Amino acid sequence: MTDPVLPDLWLDWCAVTGTPVDRRDEATLGRFVLQAAPSRKLLNTLRLAPLATAPAWPPALRGDATALSQLVHGGTSRINDPDVHWITRLRLRRLVFAAVLLAPANQGGLGLSRIQARGLTPGRLQSLRPVIGRTADEASCPACAVWSWLDVIGTNNDWSQDALRALGHHRDPAGGEVHRHERDDPSHGWLDWPDHPNLLPAIDQWGYLDRYGSLHPSSLSSLVHAIETLADARIAPARPASVEPVSAPPRITAEEEAAILARADELNARVARILKEYS
Repeated sequence: MTDPVLPDLWLDWCAVTGTPVDRRDEATLGRFVLQAAPSRKLLNTLRLAPLATAPAWPPALRGDATALSQLVHGGTSRINDPDVHWITRLRLRRLVFAAVLLAPANQGGLGLSRIQARGLTPGRLQSLRPVIGRTADEASCPACAVWSWLDVIGTNNDWSQDALRALGHHRDPAGGEVHRHERDDPSHGWLDWPDHPNLLPAIDQWGYLDRYGSLHPSSLSSLVHAIETLADARIAPARPASVEPVSAPPRITAEEEAAILARADELNARVARILKEYS
């Protein structure tokens, strides 16, 4: 089934005015007509389009307003795991970025369809960035996740695999004075992320990013499946710290802890397998 696609003029106007893309009452459409002068055909498309936004977002995640921020937090936790391979870390950054593109506006995402996400240009993303969600916790912040992926894209534009590998090994420490998205955009020389031809590239088995072609539609669908899997992993708590306070009372039995960690390992393996298979 083909995803419903909202007109780009409407999406741009919503981004500039801060209007939710699913707010299409007559008063809002009246302002849109006065400010953007859409065609009658485009206006009819908006009136007839289903109000349900984010057509590619997994249905199981639609009812939870915190689903995207929790998913970003889960992705950040895995990115910061020192045992994660650098290529998997790059794929996780792309996965979280894709989640921000696809998630509904009420969760802090852009609510794009698969077609719009694959065809997203740097210029259009720049105009949409002000409406991307922010959270107090940097590790959960969708805008910070976008910033980190743009760092990857800008590095890839320099054609330096060594630099990209170094960035793949980099993690996103939180707790600084300002969030990543509040800093200047990452800059890597005379070619930066706004000059990159595509924003959702394939990543091959050696960690190379395709500069000119976006992900195949089936690969993007697999990323959506990986988003569901990563969201499912939220039920598995992080591994306990290696050093516990002596006075801390035991909260779970050894058998329960083993079962929880086994579940976490299983889910982590599933995410890594999906990312590797559909790079």
